[in-house]
Amino acid sequence: MLTMMYLLFLLFWTLYSNIQYIVDTHQILERFSPTLPGPNDPAVCTPERIILYTLAFSFCGVRYPLSLFKVELLQHFGIHFSQLHPLTFMRVVHFEHSCATVSGEPSVPLFCMFYKL
Repeated sequence: MLTMMYLLFLLFWTLYSNIQYIVDTHQILERFSPTLPGPNDPAVCTPERIILYTLAFSFCGVRYPLSLFKVELLQHFGIHFSQLHPLTFMRVVHFEHSCATVSGEPSVPLFCMFYKL
C-alpha cells in the first residue's frame, strides 16, 4: 500500500513540476505569467505575483475567472484567493455547486450560515 501511494506521489510530482503541463491542463492564460517557484523561493505574495497551490486546480475545481460569488466571498472576509488552503476552497466550490443543484443562487449570507472561515 505504501509503495502504491509513493508511486502516485511521484506521478503527481512529475506532472505538476512541469509548468507548461499545469498551464495547458488548467487553461491558465499566459497573461498571468505563471511560474513555478525555485526550491529556495519563499511563498510570499507581492503586488507583482500571487501564490497558488496546484492542488487547487487539480483536485478542488478552481478555474479562472472566479465566479462573482467567489469574489464577493473573498471580499466579505477580506482575504486574497492565495490565502485559502485548497481544501477550504473545495468547500466553497462544493457549496456553489450544491446551490446550483437545488436551483438556488449562492450568496455570502447563506454560505456563512453553513461555514466559518
